[in-house]
Amino acid sequence: MLLKLMIVDDHAIVRSGLSRLLESQSQFQVIETLDSAEALLVKCKTQVPDLVITDLSMPGMGGIELVKRLLLKWPKLKVVIFSIYQNPYLVNRVIELGAKGYISKSSETQVILDGLKAIIRGDVFISSDINMQTELSGSMNKLSAREFDIFKCISEGLGTKQASEKLFLSEKTIANNISIIKRKLNISCSTEMVHIALAEGLFIAEES
Repeated sequence: MLLKLMIVDDHAIVRSGLSRLLESQSQFQVIETLDSAEALLVKCKTQVPDLVITDLSMPGMGGIELVKRLLLKWPKLKVVIFSIYQNPYLVNRVIELGAKGYISKSSETQVILDGLKAIIRGDVFISSDINMQTELSGSMNKLSAREFDIFKCISEGLGTKQASEKLFLSEKTIANNISIIKRKLNISCSTEMVHIALAEGLFIAEES
């Protein structure tokens, strides 16, 4: 059976390279390559693929939020993250949200193909160059999934209102959770969240 794929990455060279690789395999058909999560969501309204391969860090909506929205609307859709980031917390986060795989951009060609084939068979695939045994600091492990999402927004410079709009939560909920996060991390101001995010390798800046 021919598997229909869409690729989402803000770098044209990644889109074209990955597309050529997959089109060289008889079981894959790349039906669309897009440069943003927003463009993918619009496209999926008229054509839903079998599998989406998406970057984690992109201008505008990021990969984590995209996974949430895709699987809320199309729960049977297979979503795979293709990213330079190898932090195990991020891997676990997207898998918890329902992504079927996380492949590092540093992976060999055969690893990418083998990973996608495993996902097609129904497996969850994480490329072997990601060290899932690495643990975050004890304080970070205390954060719930919601608290982590809010922590990430604040550490990236979003205000309470912006975070509430991005996460679809009330400003009061955001503010209350920020207080809880500060207490759990033993910090006094939001600026310290940036330093913690950098230290943990969780700060997802736009890739150059």
